[in-house]
Amino acid sequence: MRDGAGRQIVNPNVVLGPAAERAYAALRRWIFQEVLPFWSTVGRDRPGFGFVEHLDLAARPADVPYKRVRVQARQIFVFSCARALGWPGALEAATDGHDFLTRHARRADGAWVRLLGRDGDVLDSTADLYDLAFVLFALAWYARATGSAQALDQAYGTLAWIERNMTSPAGGFHEAVPVPPEPRRQNPHMHLLEAVLALFTTTRDAALLATADALVELFRRRFFDPDTGSLGEFFTYDWRWSPGTAGTHVEPGHHYEWVWLLSEYQRLSGRPVEPERSALYGFANRWGCDAKTGLVCDIVDRGGAVRDGSARVWPQTEAIKAHLAMAEPGKTGEAAAIARIVDNLLERFVAGNHAGTWTEHLAPGGTQKSDRIPASTLYHVFSAFGALEQIRGNVVCA
Repeated sequence: MRDGAGRQIVNPNVVLGPAAERAYAALRRWIFQEVLPFWSTVGRDRPGFGFVEHLDLAARPADVPYKRVRVQARQIFVFSCARALGWPGALEAATDGHDFLTRHARRADGAWVRLLGRDGDVLDSTADLYDLAFVLFALAWYARATGSAQALDQAYGTLAWIERNMTSPAGGFHEAVPVPPEPRRQNPHMHLLEAVLALFTTTRDAALLATADALVELFRRRFFDPDTGSLGEFFTYDWRWSPGTAGTHVEPGHHYEWVWLLSEYQRLSGRPVEPERSALYGFANRWGCDAKTGLVCDIVDRGGAVRDGSARVWPQTEAIKAHLAMAEPGKTGEAAAIARIVDNLLERFVAGNHAGTWTEHLAPGGTQKSDRIPASTLYHVFSAFGALEQIRGNVVCA
């Protein structure tokens, strides 16, 4: 379905209702009036040097000597998406980050390093799948926001390097090159799927769907447990569950993240993703959410027992996206859940903090657990906001 301007709406079945509309409006005000102005100024380093790594609890840039490449990439996405939404100043911030990244983090062989110094000197030249996935994601979004042919060339080159140098004989991709010891993780593969879908959305290159197909098949065969409806996190080299508690470690936030990505994959490819999508959604709703507070907890096991009832910002935002993806005509539960999550974000995580910032991590009793405000979390906040904008036809997604 497309809106009057010809833009595709990801899920036209979503009817937010009064409570969710109110929550959405409050979130939008916070994003445009506080978050973007703050992170485009205080959240940026000196001109030409990208973004800060994290803030202290007083909302000041922390004095740390490093910058993770994944954080630079995530911020490029944020401001590229903000550019698509028409926010003034977004292009300058996105371009500053893109230029810093490409000037300092790209290796001569087409890969990207893992860690930079504050001024761009290379501290760790390892090619890490998680970081490469986010570089690919950022380049896809930057090309969409700017029309940059160079960014597209770099994106394709990055994906080609991954497929040429990181493909594992046991399936999927190596965590890094040089290949590290076990465990293997689903998480970098999830973000690689996200990046490939972003590049496909930018280019409409059908050849990219073959990589997406392979990643979804790996999810079905190895990451997903059909007996419990849960998603594994840690694995042996040949994709068996890791021994001990690592093998039964389950993160509800990643369930919600996969629900959204599988839904996007289905929308873009036309290939069905049931029953896995519904099973993940059901598991996370049943075992991952505190019935009293509505907060999504950090860790449970495959049987649903809570191992860590703390709550970070990012699982809450991923739950918003999953509820949007799973909304059906005539049902109001998803809209009510979205309203509750946004209220939790603004009341429990945002209220009382410096404008544009948040409390990163809450203990089960609601006290602050974190000692910093990571810049990396803005990616999650903005991707949830972007999903809300997307279903309203405000972001050109297809």
